[in-house]
Amino acid sequence: MFDRKLVEHCSAVLAGLKTANLFSYSLCPGDDLQNIVASWNLSLNTKGITLFILKETNQNALIYVCRTGRLESDLKRECVKSFLKKYGYKDFTALQAIHKLKSRLQESESFPHEIGLFLGYPFEDVKGFIENGGKNCKCCGYWKVYDDEKSKQKLFQKFNKCREVYTRLFYYQIRSIQQLTVAAYE
Repeated sequence: MFDRKLVEHCSAVLAGLKTANLFSYSLCPGDDLQNIVASWNLSLNTKGITLFILKETNQNALIYVCRTGRLESDLKRECVKSFLKKYGYKDFTALQAIHKLKSRLQESESFPHEIGLFLGYPFEDVKGFIENGGKNCKCCGYWKVYDDEKSKQKLFQKFNKCREVYTRLFYYQIRSIQQLTVAAYE
């Protein structure tokens, strides 16, 4: 079940098209989520991907799948740093920023919308979403778009095609997740 969620929700990350993605995982009795995530990290870290448990309840967990090198580059952008400082971020290394995001998820009733920056969403769209309270977007796809609608729609089509191909290759046991995962070139 975990592997299916990984392919269905994170194919663009596995393919190297996107910085990160999230998925919700329903825990089954006897699941050792820490062990499941550790096992996937052993398998995928060599390709530049790390999995994190951002939030866990008795029944569900929010799993963050990230190309940490790419996130590190995203976080170095001056506009991103100054924006995240407003939300209490002080350290912009990938691991420290993820730790802060995790603590914000734990202590907040609402979802911290800066998470879009951790998912590789364009800065202008994350900022637009927050400033507009999620309204007045130009289009919706993997996120709400506030700038450059045509290029984002093409990108969404690319993500859809990737998901379609990856799930087909995985479900028909043509390729394993490890085989589908593109190694980082950073």
